[in-house]
Amino acid sequence: MIGKRKYLLILVLLLFTSLAALPTPETFITVDRGCGSTYYAGESVLVTYLIAGQPGDELIVTIKEILPDSTLNVLFSNRLSDPSHMYTVRIFAQPVYGKVTLLLEYVLTREGESSWHATECSFYVQEGTFETGNVKIESDQTDFDIFLNDAFVAHSKTKSVLIEGITSGGHILTLKKVGCNDFTTPVTITSGHTVTVTATFDCVIPDKDGDGVPDGVDQCNNPLCNLVDDQGCPLDSDGDGVNDCEDRCPGELGDRESRGCPYGDADEDGVSDDIDQCDNPGCSIVDETGCPKDSDGDGIIDCEDDCPQEAGDRKHFGCPERDSDGDGIIDDEDRCFNPDCTIVDDQGCPLDSDGDGILDCEDRCPQEAGPSHTQGCPESESESQEEEDAGIKGILTIMVAIFIMWRLTRFTA
Repeated sequence: MIGKRKYLLILVLLLFTSLAALPTPETFITVDRGCGSTYYAGESVLVTYLIAGQPGDELIVTIKEILPDSTLNVLFSNRLSDPSHMYTVRIFAQPVYGKVTLLLEYVLTREGESSWHATECSFYVQEGTFETGNVKIESDQTDFDIFLNDAFVAHSKTKSVLIEGITSGGHILTLKKVGCNDFTTPVTITSGHTVTVTATFDCVIPDKDGDGVPDGVDQCNNPLCNLVDDQGCPLDSDGDGVNDCEDRCPGELGDRESRGCPYGDADEDGVSDDIDQCDNPGCSIVDETGCPKDSDGDGIIDCEDDCPQEAGDRKHFGCPERDSDGDGIIDDEDRCFNPDCTIVDDQGCPLDSDGDGILDCEDRCPQEAGPSHTQGCPESESESQEEEDAGIKGILTIMVAIFIMWRLTRFTA
């Protein structure tokens, strides 16, 4: 019996050791084609994010979209999320062409201590067209979430809703409502047409406002807030009169004007107005004083710099001039790719100074024309004479051999 317990203890220790060796997920936000990718205006963009944390952590998440013209759109704010859980949300590329930045902000509360964090991902919107269609949903319920290919699209407060600009092809449509089973159906979108889907929910527990508290015990109707107590009423953790769903600082006293924070943050860069020395509403990569960072000191702030750790210029979006083949001519002016040759002209093409067809990089005599078998050097007179003598000796040897064979033939006869 003791032996079995010993083996069981060893197995448990091995299990814990294996679990501890598992990789820890990292915080990120990205899009389905990857950060730095390109979309057409109006095209669907699948956003995925994950915030690393520990069991028991509390996460309040906000995602913002910064358009090329500095317009700031809040996709959603103060949403309660689980640590180390992957979430998706679907947006549509706006017809504002250029670089779009998705800013993931979150307040992490661990053991009573709250801290603010942020990370971002950028993509580009280009001019052009692509084929899209629409889907119209007719449901027997209100207040349900709409998912397309497992990605959140919209929340409908009404029984009828139209979703436009869906890429042509096959998709999986899912409708979710608290207290009801998910409604899922395949849909095929055709360019320029609208598909109608009739949805009937199979509801078990009615929850009109979708906050997770059944209508039978829910004393508050708050369809836009799921941070509630046992009675379904919005929480106000710091007691400042601003509920946690709207409070950017749920662990600190504030006011409604400053969205629940001790001080306002007019440019929303994460630095409160009392210490913020710069007004930069379109940039949240800032220092302790709220001023945009320029990590490489090239005069282009990190929010606009594609290479924030390398000095560059505005022509190259903050990146340095590149010389891919290392020939001393920058790529913008280089017409030839020759990584193994640095003897080039002003256009980056290999030189042939003596015009013998052998590049200077391979020519042992770049200022004197010569054949390839001498590596570009001219043949000397002695070499020519030696070659001529060798030719004559070869002819004489052949003639002697023929004469000997003739004599042997006659002797035999």
